[in-house]
Amino acid sequence: MITSTTHPARVLVTDASRASSLAVIRSLGRAGHAVVVADSKPHPLGSRSRFAVGVGQYPSPFVESAEATAGAIASIARRHRIDVIVPVTDDVIVPLAHYRDALPQGCLVAMADDEARGRAASKVGTGLLARSLAIPQPRHEIVHQPEDAGGCTERLGVPVVIKPDRSRIIGPDGRLQRGSVSYAWTDREAIEAVRRAGQTVLLQSLHPGVGHGIGLLMSDGRPLAAVQHRRLHEVPVSGGASAQRETVPADRDLLSMACAMLGELNWTGAAMVEFKVGPSGPALMEINGRLWGSLPLAIRAGIDIPKRMLQVHLGDAEVCAAPLDLSYRPFVRSRNLDLELVWIGTNLLKRQDTSGLIDLDRRAALTAACDLLRRGQGDDLTDPDDLRPMVSGVGHAFAHIVHKARHHG
Repeated sequence: MITSTTHPARVLVTDASRASSLAVIRSLGRAGHAVVVADSKPHPLGSRSRFAVGVGQYPSPFVESAEATAGAIASIARRHRIDVIVPVTDDVIVPLAHYRDALPQGCLVAMADDEARGRAASKVGTGLLARSLAIPQPRHEIVHQPEDAGGCTERLGVPVVIKPDRSRIIGPDGRLQRGSVSYAWTDREAIEAVRRAGQTVLLQSLHPGVGHGIGLLMSDGRPLAAVQHRRLHEVPVSGGASAQRETVPADRDLLSMACAMLGELNWTGAAMVEFKVGPSGPALMEINGRLWGSLPLAIRAGIDIPKRMLQVHLGDAEVCAAPLDLSYRPFVRSRNLDLELVWIGTNLLKRQDTSGLIDLDRRAALTAACDLLRRGQGDDLTDPDDLRPMVSGVGHAFAHIVHKARHHG
């Protein structure tokens, strides 16, 4: 196993079908590390990168079990003599956190410690932390039983936002389960949503506004680098993953609140704190205690989060002692092509699958479609020095949208 922060490491990057993972693979490969990639799919996008020196496959924790996923990742780590595992999504983070003992001795996992990660992963815990720091958040109620949601629409207004406490939990059968955000216009809908969740739920009033993310790299609760972006397009359009986003100058208030929360958790590693900024001001949405989906934008704007994150987890004293870096370029844009095509299609077809929360805009969709052909519009997969993933990803994106068009036709 690696013994010095100055030597290249053998790194395993998970979730290799994702653009954010591809950004990690490229960053660490350029930094001189040997990068092995893995995914639950047999031929992930990241395996086509010239920086990938090996590839492995693990079973989906939603299909088999979280224990099987962690065990397979441990086997890949042993086979490739891995020094550091970089888990990119909660789909892998949760299994590895629960079955860490399966990993080879001395193999480091690049994520926050269990206590900090557990508090950040809990919507209830995050809300309590925000309250203790006087950070604004939407009006909300904590509900443990379905019948406790009765009357919530009168108290919170409609629609009520239904947020399961954790986005990923291990179910009674050992498989991973998703906790998805939904909306309720009636008490009956809210009660049923809580029943489906099967866990404690946070009921929130809707806070209209534009989504802003503060991406941070921390060391023992101290900020080392930060990038702020605003969401331009989201999928689903009512609020979700960013299809297109843009860096903006750091808002000192949002940055201060994000740093305060992660500082209180004594966070080490990468995380994103999300807010909505609207007419009534900002409100905390959640903490994503991991590398975030729009990570390629941060790198495109000049902050190489993965490279520095690995240095932090390897204990590089110079990097950990550095002052806060806010040197990223503002007004840089990037898009996830797959999601952007879905956003365009949703608006063009005026599909009312958003429960009326957003006015669908065909003119904006046509503009976005034209922008696909304009040069200089950043894409998460684009890298002139690593073309094969981009070619593969573009083909997949268009095949996906054709499939959706046929399915809904």
